[in-house]
Amino acid sequence: MRIFFKYEKEAIGIYRSLCAKRSALSYAPQCFKLVNSQLLVIDVTYNRDEIVHDMLIPVLTDFILEQKEETILSEILKQKFFYTDEQELQLMIDMVYHIVEGEKVDVPKRDFPMPKDLLIREALQDFLVNNVTFTFESFLQFRLKNYRSRLQYYLEIAIDEYKLEYEYQMFVEQLRQVILTEEASCEAVHVVHSQENEFQLYDENFGLLTVNQRQHLAEEFMKKNESLYIDPSVIAPLITLSPQHIYIYSDRENTHDFIYTIQNLFQERVVICTKQEAVFLKKENLT
Repeated sequence: MRIFFKYEKEAIGIYRSLCAKRSALSYAPQCFKLVNSQLLVIDVTYNRDEIVHDMLIPVLTDFILEQKEETILSEILKQKFFYTDEQELQLMIDMVYHIVEGEKVDVPKRDFPMPKDLLIREALQDFLVNNVTFTFESFLQFRLKNYRSRLQYYLEIAIDEYKLEYEYQMFVEQLRQVILTEEASCEAVHVVHSQENEFQLYDENFGLLTVNQRQHLAEEFMKKNESLYIDPSVIAPLITLSPQHIYIYSDRENTHDFIYTIQNLFQERVVICTKQEAVFLKKENLT
């Protein structure tokens, strides 16, 4: 069996991994030979199944996942979706890994019965039935249909997320410009994350802003910015007040969308505190 490699670095890397695997499994040293740093010759005269299934397939699978997957993702983005900007490519590839690793819990994705590594193993098993001679690049390009389809599925989700994030950042930038034009009408506003989706606003003297007061502040925002629709209960009142400091009291840190958005909009003006630091709430409860 012979495998030709386009890149010497890849041939040497796989050869070294095979040698390490061979040593660990105590196979004969003549199993593998690297010729001219680009041709890997595999002697399957003895114990063919063990050599292919115990060493070659695991090593090639790991190499594809660890060393070639990002390249394949980039190729799909360029060829299927016509992205060319390197920064955009990397952002979407990073997004794929966030989705696969479950870091973006709000993104719906299918549960597949077969993980990516098994798709590669399956393709290798089918391809290496006979003592073939092939180029590694051709195998990557034409024999990994199911694996590439899986990657494309994740890329489609990543592209949608990337577009949503881009639109969000553009919207945030518009609101930042609005904030810059607003004069600060107070020193501080205290925002208390009281329940899962409930926030209370307190003025600089720790007086609770009523629903009517918040509604009035939101209406002021809408009169000045008719084309911008934002949350009227928290974000709009904060922009109208445009305080010099915003203190957010939460035990959930920045996991809530409102907290994330407030930080994005007001940046260095925001101070995150724990609920225990909201001592004025204790005084309020005593009265």
